[in-house]
Amino acid sequence: MKKAILVHNPTAGSGNHEKENLVKQVEKAGFEVSYFSTNDPFMKRFTHKQADVIFVAGGDGTVQKFADFMREAKESIKQVPVQVLPYGTANNIATTLGIKVPEEGITAQNTKTGFDIGIVEGVEEAGFFIEGIGCGIFPKLVREMKALDDDEKQDEIKKSRETLVKVIDSYEAREAIIIAGDKEITGKFLLIELMNIRYIGPNIELAPNAETGDGYFELITVPEERREELKSYIQDHLNERNTAKKLEDFADLLKVKSLRLKWIGKDVHIDDEIIEDYREEEIRVENRKGFFTFLTP
Repeated sequence: MKKAILVHNPTAGSGNHEKENLVKQVEKAGFEVSYFSTNDPFMKRFTHKQADVIFVAGGDGTVQKFADFMREAKESIKQVPVQVLPYGTANNIATTLGIKVPEEGITAQNTKTGFDIGIVEGVEEAGFFIEGIGCGIFPKLVREMKALDDDEKQDEIKKSRETLVKVIDSYEAREAIIIAGDKEITGKFLLIELMNIRYIGPNIELAPNAETGDGYFELITVPEERREELKSYIQDHLNERNTAKKLEDFADLLKVKSLRLKWIGKDVHIDDEIIEDYREEEIRVENRKGFFTFLTP
């Protein structure tokens, strides 16, 4: 019988996914299951197991935590393909991989997809990312959402999009210096994002050309003078309209393998974490191609 590791965050999203049911579903798919909860202080022991596949059940934060442990694991476990079971709020990673519901994640074993990571130097908080790194309105949005109480976040995706529109209205654009390969980009920007996946924040498609395993990241910049177009694009997401607006009409998109960035401001993030003590240091990023393998439909 094939062996599976199941890494599960029981509190992800609405939390309506019990250990017993998940284990039964994976067993039904033909696996002998070794279960590890993210609430277990010894969950890192999963990296010492042998398996044919690793299921990661949770949201984007769960996948990030899993990836952090995998970075220091033995090469043998790094070669095991990973399947995401999306139980989080936004599920931007799973959406990029084409997995819409958890059941698809269990049965989708058709295609192996490489997954790059970004190696980050210049800040202390994190040395890598799997989703992206950026400055401006999205880390500001994270700060705004953390300040809300639970009652204000009943429909978190909708509330986050509403808050993002307000942030765009009031955000003071900041100067930045970007060196992407041999290209230098300067100006005042509302956002700068270097992304490995297509979606960010409250399920906003910001990097339509991003491919997780091609050895490149997608750099997205929106200058100050494009504020209204950006706001309109987000409002279409908020109202769940099929927007006719193209991101390329107001944002500059560029495929890059490496980046040097200096942001003259405080709002900087790596994945879903804010860099609290950013002091306008130069940030350097390199692509590490195909660090993981994911299974997709």
